[in-house]
Amino acid sequence: MEEGKGKSFVQIALYNQLIKEMDDLYRVYAKHCNLSETAFWILYCIREREEAFTQREICEYWFYTPQTVNSALKNMTEEGLLTLRAEEGNRKNKRIYLTEKGKETVERIVVPLMDAERRALAAIGEQETEVFLGTMKKHTELFRGEIEELTRQGEPT
Repeated sequence: MEEGKGKSFVQIALYNQLIKEMDDLYRVYAKHCNLSETAFWILYCIREREEAFTQREICEYWFYTPQTVNSALKNMTEEGLLTLRAEEGNRKNKRIYLTEKGKETVERIVVPLMDAERRALAAIGEQETEVFLGTMKKHTELFRGEIEELTRQGEPT
């Protein structure tokens, strides 16, 4: 093995384990709150911004398939958490709104988690957080380019 490759493999393995652990932390929290992971993230992103999302925007924002989001929205609507309203001029495009029950659920489940996220980042410190997020963003962009190159080359042999 080339010198330095062993260390990079260990770093990549640790990085991937940490990413999976973070995913698992959110999954476990959602399950603890009796929500599917998709339902949790839908409520989370609705809480993050003032303007109502469409199904397509949620798919793009969280990298879910339309089928996954559609299924979660259907269940959440049946549970009385959300309501869907067609946009004027485009009956097919529906905006997603929280019901009163949905707003209560967000306040009870999502807001405390967001507060925990903020406390954890605050404990790291502003400067380290900026470096961490900048590095993560840069790595994601570079890795996206690598994946695009690999997929342009056709099927792996």
